Amino acid sequence: MPFLKKLSISKIRNLDLVSLELSKGFNIIYGENGSGKTSLLESIYLLGRAKTFRSNAKTPIIQNHADECVIYGELDEGQKLGFSRHRSGNQKVLINSEKASSRAELAQILPLQMLNSDAFKILEGGPGIRRAFLDWGVFHVERQFLSHWRHAQKALLNRNSLLKSKLIKQDEVSAWTHELCQYAVLVDSCRSDYVIRLQDALGGMLESLLSLGDFSLSYYKGWDPSHSLDKILADSMQKDIKLGFTSAGPHRADLKIKIGKDFASEVLSRGQQKLLVIAMKLAQAKVLKQSTAIGCIFLVDDLPAELDSSNKAKVLAILSELGGQIFITGIDKDPLYEPLQKEKEIKLFHVEHGKISAV
Repeated sequence: MPFLKKLSISKIRNLDLVSLELSKGFNIIYGENGSGKTSLLESIYLLGRAKTFRSNAKTPIIQNHADECVIYGELDEGQKLGFSRHRSGNQKVLINSEKASSRAELAQILPLQMLNSDAFKILEGGPGIRRAFLDWGVFHVERQFLSHWRHAQKALLNRNSLLKSKLIKQDEVSAWTHELCQYAVLVDSCRSDYVIRLQDALGGMLESLLSLGDFSLSYYKGWDPSHSLDKILADSMQKDIKLGFTSAGPHRADLKIKIGKDFASEVLSRGQQKLLVIAMKLAQAKVLKQSTAIGCIFLVDDLPAELDSSNKAKVLAILSELGGQIFITGIDKDPLYEPLQKEKEIKLFHVEHGKISAV
């Protein structure tokens, strides 16, 4: 089960020079707001995703007056990861000193789960956010999924490009339509199989964390299941030409998260929504471990602010059972450390004015 053993950070936001020896279990990072706690989580995220969870802008992560930021990590299995971004916009991502072929290669090595205030957009945001949540799990569990998804995306982009052109060539559109339909079925099959496993794991998580009564999680494939995608796209050709894009397919998939007949975001309190999203993320980690024996690396930003003491203790207990590497931030160490005192693998780090020290 891979975990980050060492982490070095240079010139990331208010973190100047940081070098840490990490626990393979719990890593508690505490300090005042603005001290650099979230920047530490962001650095790990950059190392595993080659992008930040806070903004798409490239330069703000680099410390003022510095030209470049650098992150270096060593895994217990011997792999070495490197990330650097120059103020010019140039970016390097290295795996064992070799250029990474893709972000997917990084994600495979470091299966990161982020739990922060933005995670709750899964319920109230658009379908794209829920697809990203779904596909994270499918990617890590179904090995053929990425290849199928890439082929489907290529076909979709080419079909959309033709639909936007002034002179529509039906034979070319038909060729890419056939390609899209072929891989859409494969993408859908991977997603459908995964959702069944996710539903089962989520049921157990909800029993531990939250009683929701008539809760349901259902998967919408992106087109009417009573008809083949080939027929739907053939029937909607003129509509798609007017729109300039493909109106049905795996790119329109969604997860329907409901209480009875209503969407969960419309009837649950803010506190219930938080617990539901946490349960969904924990369920994904459980499916990953059951399917691959690999544990997630959880980045949990300010857990005490999100939950009361009872629910916080429940979440920490489940994280412990799942057995992955966990990074948790908070203003005070006691609310996080006290429920975990019996943990064998635990380290505390104090953050103050961009300086991080082991306690």
